[in-house]
Amino acid sequence: MGKSKILFINHFAGVPRLNERSLRHFILSKNLRSKDYDPFIITSQNHYHVIRSKKYPYNKVVIIDGVNFIFVRELSFKKNNLFTKFLKMISFSTSLFFAFFLRKIKLDKVKIVYSSSPDLFTSYVSYYIARKNKAKHYFEIRDIWPLSQQILHNFNKNNILIKILSKIEFFLYKNSDFLISPLKNFPAYMKENKISTPFKFIPQTYFNYNDNLTFSHDLKLDDFDKVGIYAGTVGKFYCIENILKSFPVELKEKIAIIIIGDGDAFESIKFLANEHNLNNFFILDSVDHSALLSYYTAADFAISSHPDFNELYQYGLCPLKTYDYMYHKLPILFIGNKNFLDIESSGLFETNFNDNIALRNAFFSLDKLSRGELKREGIANYKSVTKNNSPEMLVQNFKEII
Repeated sequence: MGKSKILFINHFAGVPRLNERSLRHFILSKNLRSKDYDPFIITSQNHYHVIRSKKYPYNKVVIIDGVNFIFVRELSFKKNNLFTKFLKMISFSTSLFFAFFLRKIKLDKVKIVYSSSPDLFTSYVSYYIARKNKAKHYFEIRDIWPLSQQILHNFNKNNILIKILSKIEFFLYKNSDFLISPLKNFPAYMKENKISTPFKFIPQTYFNYNDNLTFSHDLKLDDFDKVGIYAGTVGKFYCIENILKSFPVELKEKIAIIIIGDGDAFESIKFLANEHNLNNFFILDSVDHSALLSYYTAADFAISSHPDFNELYQYGLCPLKTYDYMYHKLPILFIGNKNFLDIESSGLFETNFNDNIALRNAFFSLDKLSRGELKREGIANYKSVTKNNSPEMLVQNFKEII
């Protein structure tokens, strides 16, 4: 009897040092290897979240940090926009289909095919891969598609693409063997849409890199009393511009803010900082997690921004960087409604989304706290996240359903 194979199929799966936005499936794969299970991650090496250029052979097993990866080909574009993202999804899912059905990828004894949104085209192909192999199909919902696209990009619900995606979405909900989500209110969405498929809430986690390593950065931060950090999507949807617009001029010499990431607001953020002579804002492109640690180490608090005025987030919120902030003992200025999180901690300072006066006052409140007081709140975050969102708990939750 050979080992049972578990396939984690995710167009946007995290790969150490290549794309580290979410290493959820990497953590599961690394910890599920045993005499009984042989996990594989099937993903792309050049999707739009990639921060390093690296070419691995396609449709072959590549072992990275002890984990089996198989990379599937997709189209590549110089420009990154909504249209090219759509073409990449179609390209990846089509390549995945032919790779399996033409036996370019040969895997036997597949027990579970675990596919992950937001790429519904890939999850649809994954469902048929599971059925062809007489395996179970587990469907993970991290983002509710196409609801998120209707809200993020103002698609009308009668748009032909939205209708197609909705058909795929509910087909997968109703025909998969199991549903999994880190969105704490997803059962409400299931109830509203009469979905009775077995479901388990499995919280998001952090990746516990070795924090004993020494990192350095070249930012001049010693002249400031405190340092804040925002790492993640620098998008218009998250109103990152408000952080700059609301920042009190009186605190320019006292608090520095590091913004790291990419998105459709990145260039406008840089322009805004230059236009208003905000020399205390350091705006940087995305970096890998090991480099990010140097900035976490330099920071006294973190910033997380999420809109709370639309129907999307009523089903829950799992911002990846928030768990990293907490693990690295940072208190968080949370812009939005923290009740949508699956997190309970005293180290989250909440302010209303899109309320510049409240955000301005929040910066004054942070200024009044000593570094020691901020550190105590950061430790409260660390205790909370290591208790409720540890990688060990992620693995244990998954083992319970297999």
